[in-house]
Amino acid sequence: FSLILSSNLFAACSIEVSSSDNLRFNNNQLTIDSSCVEFKINFKHNGEMAAKTAGHNVVITESRHFESAVSKIDMSLGESSGFLPNMEEVIAKTAIIGGGSQVSVTIDATKLSKEVNYTFFCSFPGHYGAMKGIVKVI
Repeated sequence: FSLILSSNLFAACSIEVSSSDNLRFNNNQLTIDSSCVEFKINFKHNGEMAAKTAGHNVVITESRHFESAVSKIDMSLGESSGFLPNMEEVIAKTAIIGGGSQVSVTIDATKLSKEVNYTFFCSFPGHYGAMKGIVKVI
């Protein structure tokens, strides 16, 4: 009798991320295990501000596409789109949420590479300067 275990059984294929009214994420790095097939980001806004006033979200893009992604932030697109148009540079994004709310997004982790640098940020207009970090695939 032998037991073969996939390393994915032990990998953390989800992460809890939060922010509040202070324009900061609780993490400045998200780590994704390369053995994960899917990776889930559970995002919670611990503040009190409404989504329309100072909502937050999580957007992931390759770092080389960060500037072009934030240049497309458009208030007229609304919170549900994360103020971003649909574009292939965006790997994942959640809707903008207000204080007390939470949202999740699941990424196809098989499309991520250890050799590529990724950035996560909040796409509420003006927030991305302070609310950003790196995504590391290990």
